[in-house]
Amino acid sequence: MLVYIGIADAYAAACEYSDDPAIKQKLLNGECYAMHPRHKHPPGNYTDDTEMSVANARVLIDYEFPFRPIQFADAYVNEFNRGGKRDGYARRFQDFLEHVSDGKDFLARIKPDSAKNGAAMRAVPIGVLPSVDMVLEAATIQAAITHNTPEGLFSARLVALMSHYSLYDSNSLSCVAAYCADHLPKEDMDLYAHLLNSDWPSTKPVTKTRQYSVGITTAHACVTLIKKEKSLWQMMQALIHMGGDTDSVAAIVWGVASARYQDEKIPLFLYADLEGGKTKTGTKYLKGLGTALMKKYSK
Repeated sequence: MLVYIGIADAYAAACEYSDDPAIKQKLLNGECYAMHPRHKHPPGNYTDDTEMSVANARVLIDYEFPFRPIQFADAYVNEFNRGGKRDGYARRFQDFLEHVSDGKDFLARIKPDSAKNGAAMRAVPIGVLPSVDMVLEAATIQAAITHNTPEGLFSARLVALMSHYSLYDSNSLSCVAAYCADHLPKEDMDLYAHLLNSDWPSTKPVTKTRQYSVGITTAHACVTLIKKEKSLWQMMQALIHMGGDTDSVAAIVWGVASARYQDEKIPLFLYADLEGGKTKTGTKYLKGLGTALMKKYSK
């Protein structure tokens, strides 16, 4: 799971909110990791989508349910520092992380009013928990730390439920929206049930709209891709064509769907060149954490 999150995040980060045709074509061809035309992050480096997913995974590995906000907050600060304070976070949140000392300081200073997709993008590992009630509670706790808004809470719960379904239910991924509709709390369904019954347009970039925050549009695009596309690579190509917040969408859909497509052959450079091949943060590190996570919670 985690290595797929990292690969997809790093690969799609090259075209995040960019319509550069040469880079998009290179990505669609599966040639190599590419550099974003403006951000100048090294090709193959992942972003906050992966690093915060890793932090959530560490909480699940290191602690026992029920989890507490301080455990997540500590993990966010620790993983940010462990990864070398990488670029790729939202500018204001990166500045915030650079100036907090630990989880206690984080919780004391954070303003949890974001309606963006930060709580959703890190929620995939929560799906490994063995029951729907546990998944919903953990997804809500970690989301409320930074995104205690209807959009933030719904999008995180939806992603965690999709992950849980992919891991533990034998039915087709085409049924994932119906599954989530059956298990999301009433307050989510009252506001967003219509999104589970419709598809995100294949040519529309995933970004903030006049009606919805990027947290909602990300959730809508992800559930559409997971239920409609038939492989990881088809999901990647579709989201690159969409544009917008490509790295967050990619990290979520590959993280969720990887449980069903583990035998799919993807280019070897995606593993070898992730994070420049660094053992501290790259493929070996993510695979080890993923193995520990699944070992703890596998039924």
